Amino acid sequence: MKKYDAIVIGSGMGGMAAALLMAHQGKKVALFEKNNIFGGRLSSYKKEGFMLDIGVHVISRGINGPVVECLKRVGIENALEFQKIRPVISFEGKPFIFPHDVKNMVPEEDFQALMRFLGDVKGFSEEEIKELDKITLKDLLLRYTDNEVVHTCVSRIGSVYCAIPSWIESAGEFVRCLSWEAAAKSSGYPQGGCVAISNAYIAGIKKFGGEVFESAKVDKIIVEDAKAVGVIVKGEEYRADMIVSNGDIRNTVLNLAGPEHFENDYVDYVRNLKYSWAGPVLRVALDSEITDIKMLSQFGEIGQEQYYEKIAKGVMPKLLNLFLVVPSNFSPGVAPEGKQLITVASPVPTDTPKEIMDKLQEKMLDTVEGLIPDLRKHIMWIDSMDIRATAGLAGEDGCVIGIAQCPGQVGEDRPKIKTPLDGLYIVGGEAGGSGVGIEMCTKSAMEFFDHYCN
Repeated sequence: MKKYDAIVIGSGMGGMAAALLMAHQGKKVALFEKNNIFGGRLSSYKKEGFMLDIGVHVISRGINGPVVECLKRVGIENALEFQKIRPVISFEGKPFIFPHDVKNMVPEEDFQALMRFLGDVKGFSEEEIKELDKITLKDLLLRYTDNEVVHTCVSRIGSVYCAIPSWIESAGEFVRCLSWEAAAKSSGYPQGGCVAISNAYIAGIKKFGGEVFESAKVDKIIVEDAKAVGVIVKGEEYRADMIVSNGDIRNTVLNLAGPEHFENDYVDYVRNLKYSWAGPVLRVALDSEITDIKMLSQFGEIGQEQYYEKIAKGVMPKLLNLFLVVPSNFSPGVAPEGKQLITVASPVPTDTPKEIMDKLQEKMLDTVEGLIPDLRKHIMWIDSMDIRATAGLAGEDGCVIGIAQCPGQVGEDRPKIKTPLDGLYIVGGEAGGSGVGIEMCTKSAMEFFDHYCN
């Protein structure tokens, strides 16, 4: 039996950041990862000379955000280099700049309402944002305009941030994401692919004496005298003063630790948490460079609620919502010279039936070809990952981020990092933190460290 100061379960962004900060502090840390690659949804893998990201990523605040801030804390901030990207929105295959070009798409009064909304977003006080945590983004936007074009544009931006649409997403969380990104002006993609982030963090953990284990699934959290004291991995016990889970909060509480160690109210609370949306991901390798797109968010139709009602009935819209990133256009090392890599996702609710998910995946390529003419003529191969594969990698029903950033689950209502079970903590997309995906998970880890390790 080995003894540590802290054990971290899972090497998603929150787990890696927590392990790095504790190792740098001098704690004896062990990180256990069930898969054979580190990084969770942030990880990447090679295929025929291409570097494929598990997810479809752009880092919202890039070099000026939490991912690099955490590295700066431990003195290895120069480990990453980001290429800045300007996000673009597309409708009917035609890219446009938001909000400027919306002026040509709506009546003047609705455009001015949109501009007032965006101006207010950047100026809300912390107290006002806390109040906005309690309502949806749609409800907030309705205070300014009911124009469907404006609502569709804003909903698509919110979906890129939080992987849920405006009628589910918290207005407060949208305000944080947009205002922080606008202030940072540094949205970017890491040179070498998202694996560069995982590599930097794992190297840092090792540098400061932490131990990392891959293909090492935690089967059980050991609980003794109402305290989490260790884990069981492949039949062996590992003990620690702190157990930090970067896994699914539901799996952590209900399976790894066991519901018998928590009050019924907390167990019910965890069971009833809502998760972000999911969806298939396509990674398309091209034999030549045929597009200059870097990052684009496409909405398939005006009126997003009706759009998703169609999909729920198995009716495929003419054009799909897409989040499309062409990483080889700003990080040449992710594709062989002269070739190109396209990654694309189309989020839908996690409970979307398999047959509809399969239809969606088939339709995605048609929509991409509307943005990149002659796409099919240049395809070498397509590497796809559906929701079931994502669920196998990261759990959480294959959702894109973690628990949904909706009213009742953000800000002061976010699940707490310290669980009611002594010695057990949750980090990542499941507890604490705020903001966009990977950055929220990093902030969660920093909050954990600042509150419970100092």
